[in-house]
Amino acid sequence: MASNRKVRVTVTLQPSGKSSVIIGQTIDELLRQCSSKFRVKARRLFLSTTGEEILDNLERISNDSKLIVTCGDTYTVTNPPSTTPIDLSSDVSVRVIANRTLIDDAAIDQLKNVAKIYAHVKEVWGMPDLHVGQSTPIGCVVATEPNVVYPELIGSDIGCGMSFIRTTLKVVDDKRLTKWTKQLQDLDEYLSKDTIDEFRQSELVWPEFVETISNDHPENEQLGTIGAGNHFVELQCIEELYDETSPNLSTDVLYLLVHSGSRSLGERFLREYGFNQNHERGLEKGTDAYKIYMERHDEACTWAKRNRALIARRFLSCLGETSAPQCLVDIWHNNVVLKEISSDNCSQVHLHRKGAAPSDRGRVVIPGSRGTHSYLVEPIEQNQQSSGYSLAHGAGRAMSRSKARQQISEKYPDMDRLKITENLESHVICEDKHLIYEEHPQAYKTIDAVIDDLVEANLIRVIAKMRPLITYKTRQNYSK
Repeated sequence: MASNRKVRVTVTLQPSGKSSVIIGQTIDELLRQCSSKFRVKARRLFLSTTGEEILDNLERISNDSKLIVTCGDTYTVTNPPSTTPIDLSSDVSVRVIANRTLIDDAAIDQLKNVAKIYAHVKEVWGMPDLHVGQSTPIGCVVATEPNVVYPELIGSDIGCGMSFIRTTLKVVDDKRLTKWTKQLQDLDEYLSKDTIDEFRQSELVWPEFVETISNDHPENEQLGTIGAGNHFVELQCIEELYDETSPNLSTDVLYLLVHSGSRSLGERFLREYGFNQNHERGLEKGTDAYKIYMERHDEACTWAKRNRALIARRFLSCLGETSAPQCLVDIWHNNVVLKEISSDNCSQVHLHRKGAAPSDRGRVVIPGSRGTHSYLVEPIEQNQQSSGYSLAHGAGRAMSRSKARQQISEKYPDMDRLKITENLESHVICEDKHLIYEEHPQAYKTIDAVIDDLVEANLIRVIAKMRPLITYKTRQNYSK
């Protein structure tokens, strides 16, 4: 006999990670709502905490329960409760900050492996956007003893990060946005050597003073270009402003978010200076290898910051913006820093971030996937040691690039359909036929779940919610 009681539950779609709050009286009603909300054929419901399938009725389901819905697949619990340690039977603390966000088993295994094979590791954290990397996961923070650095725990895109910029452009209608998409040309082309040489030696405040680039690297020709992969430039408006006392934030003007790094320079530095004969030993402080790598690391971080500034200038110039960009936030999410901490066994550590935003440098922008919202957040200072002084750097991938190409291209064989996003109807500029599928929102976790996890862990408060208007990836088709 069906119950007359309605329940309010949070349902998360596996494997995409999309979440929604729904109210229903029967299992069939919940599945119908899930099908409508997520635009899939929802077939099975599970308890998120135990993985038990809900087969008969909702009698045992209480209000505000968390459920998993799939299109027919079996669900098994893979992620531990929020900020709960993973038992490794070792002295290394490993924590994953995820409750609403689904974490792949393989990413957890990579996180455990980091704790096991690197001798000087003290603590490891996985952010809600944790996902599988080539050898180490993305979305992680690793604290090591202060006398050693592991370059592979930072990766090849040293200095990759985000710039959040206030422009003088006003909020416009879709007709103007369409016009602007046509004006955004030649951003993939290299600038002249004279222009680049002048910029790398010029004075720059972004938003703090930035060092010049003195070395004449061959990779300098790439300055001012975005790169491939998940890098982008996005024109945004503030849809919701939760702290109206915040300076430089307004719903009347447009903002720019730039995500890029050190391009081929960081890759070369990792290859040439980042490894010794046994990379699991790391680079020990006091050695020539450590000194040279750290010098190159700092140079790549400076290069990446200047790269984001030049990208912003080029983008806004295409739209007729002549005023100097006002950078409000610029952070690195691939780097290593020496950090003072409060700990019984160590007062200093090297914090390695690979796809993690710093929470000890003020406000941070956490972007969603293409065509979804981004969030400006403020770290809650007193709680940051519990997350390695770090936060998620984005939504995090829910499926591999090859899987996204296969599944999403089958669903959308006409790639031009993806030039306007489904939910927010923002514009997308991406001529690469592989990249437009690889970076589709369905290939990523739900940004709202990531933000919810950070809020529930008492790590952040949300300042503003930004809506995408134009997302620029590339005019070039590298997949020909």
